[in-house]
This record gives sequence, structure tokens and C-alpha cells, in this order.
Amino acid sequence: MARTIRASALAAAFLALLAPAACAERSASEERGRAIYFGEKGSPLDTAEVQIGDLTTKLPARTFPCASCHGRTGAGQSERGVNPSQITRDALTRPYSVKASSGRTRPPYTAASFRNAVRNGKDSGGNALADAMPRFNFTDKQLADLWAFLDVIDDVADPGVTEDALIVGAVLDPANPATAAQQKMLNALAADINRLGGVNGRALSFAQVAPKAASGDAVFGLIAPQGPAPAGLAPDVPVISVLPPSLPSAAAFALVTSEADQVAALKLFAVETWGVVSVKDACGAKKGDTVILASAACASAAKAAQRVLMTQSVFTSMPPANRALLPPDSYVSIAAPLSRVAPNAQAAFAKTRSRAGNGKSAILAEADAYSAAALMVEALMRTGRDVSRAGVIESLEGVRNFEGAMTPPLSFGPNRHVGSRGAEIVRYDAKTASLASGGTWIEPGAR
Repeated sequence: MARTIRASALAAAFLALLAPAACAERSASEERGRAIYFGEKGSPLDTAEVQIGDLTTKLPARTFPCASCHGRTGAGQSERGVNPSQITRDALTRPYSVKASSGRTRPPYTAASFRNAVRNGKDSGGNALADAMPRFNFTDKQLADLWAFLDVIDDVADPGVTEDALIVGAVLDPANPATAAQQKMLNALAADINRLGGVNGRALSFAQVAPKAASGDAVFGLIAPQGPAPAGLAPDVPVISVLPPSLPSAAAFALVTSEADQVAALKLFAVETWGVVSVKDACGAKKGDTVILASAACASAAKAAQRVLMTQSVFTSMPPANRALLPPDSYVSIAAPLSRVAPNAQAAFAKTRSRAGNGKSAILAEADAYSAAALMVEALMRTGRDVSRAGVIESLEGVRNFEGAMTPPLSFGPNRHVGSRGAEIVRYDAKTASLASGGTWIEPGAR
């Protein structure tokens, strides 16, 4: 995990130039305001405190950076029923009364009324702001710096994008044996896209990011082809993972359904196929039971059962010797069966994989990397030349029946961030050590 993974030359050059390019034209006051707005380490946010609503307890301000609600460019980003205001200086100082979505009306802000809003939760007309708006104990000078930055916040570009280049981070564990093959696949895909003109005229590259260092500070967005999305990302960083994250996020999207939902599909399969309502844990299996095998460790106990159900991840982690212990009626849930992958996607993947020059051992891992990247590229293309993180998130939520990945067709929406929500249940024959070529597609939420 500790060793550094070298990014492409393009990515390295961009990252080296990112910081000075971002602040070259801002004043010292605007720079200090920017640090406060984004909650950078060493800013006044580290020592300030906030109060929320009627609570008397003071909380650390560093957990409430302005950008977490108002977005990178101050445009506001609605989440879970809260609609933060647009707080660019242009929006705050419009020379007429503004009516908020809550119905309250306010006059234009001044530097003084802005200070009152941040400290006391009152807008420029003296109306109470929403309880969700923290009240900060900033000094006059700190608020003057923040007010100065809001005048230029429109010029803040999302990281990882310039006129000529666009960098997407790939969360890859250096200790994972599949990492090298996945990076080669991503490099080959980027090369194919760049030969055709890039992403709306920008050269695309995928820069490796170790899981413990995953953030959106220097890349436009992230793909996580080795599992769920990393935790702790800023809420505006678009991230596409294979499996859903443990906590939902407005910017996180997953290709296929979670392990828990695959288990639910297996249990539903047991009900519909054999009328078995109670599915037990395999570790305590008895003769005649239908059981769920949660880990390879209980494979020896499972041989006593009549039927064994397991997810693909459990099945693939199981040594051949343990698989040989399984009873004849054993079934595996597969979230991305080849039978449900569009032929054009299979052909495109095969061509890119051939150019990557990998062997046969990591083909499933390569398919995961290819699929996450293909969906990200689709969203970037749809967003257009004037690309932004918010625009990519909106584009992803507009995807319907996307057939460019090595998955079943993917569909998303504002309240649906998992592209394919079912699993195919296929039989495993322990005698021939083979999975059946087809099975029963189960989508729990559709029944």
C-alpha cells in the first residue's frame, strides 16, 4: 500500500502545475477566502466553531466547509430535502429583491449583511435562514476574505480539467494482483478515445490513486473498479464503483447491485423455485437444509446441506478443494452475467483488451475497470465541452439502458444510483467444476 504508483506523464505534468495555475490571478485576500470556503488544512476553519439551529452545543467548524453544501462554484447542490442558496457575489448582490425557494424575500446583500448571515443566521432582510445553515464565529477579517473570494468563485474550475486535458482518478490498490492489468486496460481505453479526438477535445488519462489516499483534490472524478467507492470524499466528486458504497451519496454511482441485494436475490430464488422460506447459515448446515454460504470458511459444513446458495464473490474466493465439497444443488448469484452483456460491448471490450496486451488471468477485473471507465466517459461526453462535476452527475442520472459496459444494461436516475439491480442465479456442478451457461434472472425490487 505504501509504495507510490507512477501516473502517466500527462497526469504527472498536470498535477505538478495544478496548484499555481489555480491561484495565479487571485489576491491574497481571495486566496485566504478560498481556503476557508473549501476548509483547507491550516485555514481558520480549523479553529472556528459553529452552532446549528437551536442547539446550544458548539461544533468544530472544520466539519462544515461551505463547499460541502454550496458546491465548488457556489451554485448550491440540493440533497436530502435541503436546498442551499447560490452564494456567488453576483447572486447575493443582485440589485433587486430576491425570493428564496422557501418563500422569504430579501434585498441585495452587503458585506455587513453577509457577516450577519454567516454569524447569526439572518439574511439581508433580517429573515431567519434555514436551521441547516451553520452559524460560524469568524472574525471580521476572515469574513472579509470569504466575501472577497465569493466575487471570483465563478472562475474556480473543477480539478483535473484544463483546456487540453482531463484526468480521472482510478482507485487501485497497489497490493491487488489485478491492479497492473486494470491500469493497462484503462491506458488502452484512454488511448483509443484520444485517437478519436479525446473527450470533447480533451486528452483523457486515468491516474492511479491508492485507496487510502483517494480524494478528488487533483482529479476530476474517480472510478473504483475493485469494490465500493471510497469513503470520505467531498460530496461533489463523481465516483463510479462496481458495488454501491456503504453510505449513499449524491455523487456516487455503482454498476451492479450490492452483496446484500445479491443475497436477497438468492433467497427470493429459493422461495420461487422450491418454496423454501427459511434459508439458514451454512456454518450450521444439517441434512436437508437450504443454506446461504457467507464465506468459504464454512464450505466443509455446507456439504451436509441439500442446497447451497452463495454470491459470486464468495464462490470466486473459494479454493477448488472447498468447491469440491459442495452438494450437487449449489447455486451462485452473478451480477454481471455474460449472457446479459450487449454484443457490441463485448466486441469493444475484446478489442481494447487485445491492445492492452494482458493475459487471461485478470479478465474479470479488467471488465470491471473497463465498465466503470466506459460509463464515466459516456457521462463526460454527454456533458459536453463545458464540463463540470455537477454536469457529469446530472448526465449520469439521465443514463437509461446504457449498453457500453460489460454489465447488463445500466439505468440511473435522481433516486437510483445503482445501474443494474438484479443477479442471475446459475447452478454450479461440483463434479465437473463448472457453472451453467445460463440461469434465472432475479431482481428483488421488481417483484
